[in-house]
Amino acid sequence: MKKQLTELYQNRISEFEKIAEKFKDVDLHGPILTSPREKYENSKIKLLIIGQETKGWNNIQSGVEGLMNVYEKFDLGRNYYSSPFWNVTRKVERALEIEEYSCAWTNLNKYDVGAKRPKGSYAKDISNFDDILLSEIEILKPDVCIFFTGPDFDSRLKNIYNNIVFQKEEGWKTNQLVTLKHNNLPEISIRTYHPKYLRMKKFEQNFIELIKEKARQL
Repeated sequence: MKKQLTELYQNRISEFEKIAEKFKDVDLHGPILTSPREKYENSKIKLLIIGQETKGWNNIQSGVEGLMNVYEKFDLGRNYYSSPFWNVTRKVERALEIEEYSCAWTNLNKYDVGAKRPKGSYAKDISNFDDILLSEIEILKPDVCIFFTGPDFDSRLKNIYNNIVFQKEEGWKTNQLVTLKHNNLPEISIRTYHPKYLRMKKFEQNFIELIKEKARQL
């Protein structure tokens, strides 16, 4: 799995270098390159978390291997800090009855700009890397995908997955949460808000209960 991911990223190295050169005058961080530990490969249920963007990261000057090492050292938030994103991710792992810190994680935006969401022309150029997510999911073969991307990125998901269906879940508005249906996604693929927003709007517990309910299908 790591070999396949390394090859995927190495094949895009020239593109990574070009965007680094193009944006050399801004505070560009990334790309985030996924490198899950053996816990993920050995997990009875493989969970993949898809976020929006990093909040600061290394850059391509570290090389593909260096960036994958940064990912491994970060260890799904264990070695750095607690946040709603990682706190809710731990709850999702427990709801699926898998070991904590056993999921894999990637982001739709492979870069952040100034530790924030890319906007304007930056967002347009960075979206050219969206297809990497498609390949990552093919390699990682998750049983469950949680997209903490919120509705703002739905158009980007539609561009990645042609004819994707946003299926309404009972008790939820479609902007709050939907199940994503596509042949290249696992049966349990959910798009909802960023965990901080879930918590702020008091949706967090209902979300975790939904995950528990979905887990019974596995």
